[in-house]
This record gives sequence, C-alpha cells and structure tokens, in this order.
Amino acid sequence: MKKIKNPDIKAVIFDLGNVLVNYDVQKAARRFSKAFGISRFAVWKHFFLSGYEQAYTRGEISTPEFFRAACRQFNKPLSYKLFKYYWNDIFWENPGMDALLARLKEHYPLYLISNTNAMHFTHIKKEFKILRHFKRKFPSHEVKARKPELRIYRRVLKKIGLRPEETIFIDDMKSFIRGARRAGMNAIRFRNRIQLIKDFRKRGIRGA
Repeated sequence: MKKIKNPDIKAVIFDLGNVLVNYDVQKAARRFSKAFGISRFAVWKHFFLSGYEQAYTRGEISTPEFFRAACRQFNKPLSYKLFKYYWNDIFWENPGMDALLARLKEHYPLYLISNTNAMHFTHIKKEFKILRHFKRKFPSHEVKARKPELRIYRRVLKKIGLRPEETIFIDDMKSFIRGARRAGMNAIRFRNRIQLIKDFRKRGIRGA
C-alpha cells in the first residue's frame, strides 16, 4: 500500500453523527407527525429545513424556546417529556468505533466537532460511553458556529493550540470535509470503519 506523505499529525478530530453514533431522524419525524396530527413533510420542514434547527444547533435559541416554537408552529401542546423522548430516541452506536478510538488515543489526543444541539448532545453524553475517549468536545451549539463554516474549524484549532496541518479531520459529509480542507486541515471522508482504518494506515496514522 502506497503511503501518503503527511506532516506530523498531532491530533485526530472526529465528527459524531453517522461516524461514532448512527441516527435515523425519520424515526422522530414519524412520531412527531402522529403526535401533532400533521404530515411528515411538515415536521421535516420545521425541524430540519427551517431556521429553527440551525439556530438551535448554533446555540442561538435555548431548548425551551425550541420546544415552544414547535408547539406554536403545529398549534398543539405536547408534553416536554414526550417531546424530548421523540427528539432523542434516534441514535445507536456505530459498532467497532469505540475500540478504534481506544487504540488511537494511545497515540494522539482526540477531539470532536459536531453539528448538534443541547438536547441531543446531553442525551448522547449520558447514554453512550464512546465520548469518554475525547480530550475535548466542540458541539456546534457551544462553539456558536456550524460546519462547514470556516469559523467553527478555526475556533477549534485556536482552542486546541494546533496548526491546521497538524490535524486530521474525519466526517461523513462531503461539504464538511471541504470546509475542513479550506481551513487547511487534513481530512478523510468517513464511509465505514474498515475503510477508515485503511485510510488511516495509508496516511501513517498510528493505532489504526
């Protein structure tokens, strides 16, 4: 296998969704559709295509504000407990990634950059042990920026004290990989764990 010559990598940075934990937002859309008595498209439009979702993931609105906005939009009350359950019950761990992170962190500090929101991130921290491997975590709602905006990568690099070429970033989204590369970072698009290990080894990443 021909190796790619990389500068000395000093940190590995991961995305969260569909890399470390998988998710199915359609599961939430189906439940909200039934609970609110509206079409799944209307749910999808409000939660995943509107300014509300982006504002929530940037930390511009709070969890109570996000919840109240949904109830106002669909003109039907829903208990916060049930809303939270539907919103969060969409994740499962990606098999084998926990063991890979355990090996990698023997050689590199691991960091996380994720477009996420307060409810999802709190739930994942509580329910999944995989986040224990990370030295620091940078969810978008705390950084106040979203991928692929350059400012999220630059803010993280500043906080961890590394030059972009000293890091390698892993994400499943093409646009987010392009954003990282525009920021000067090395980047690998995640397809599956086996391919990621091959890509790591090709680049001389230790512990893969």
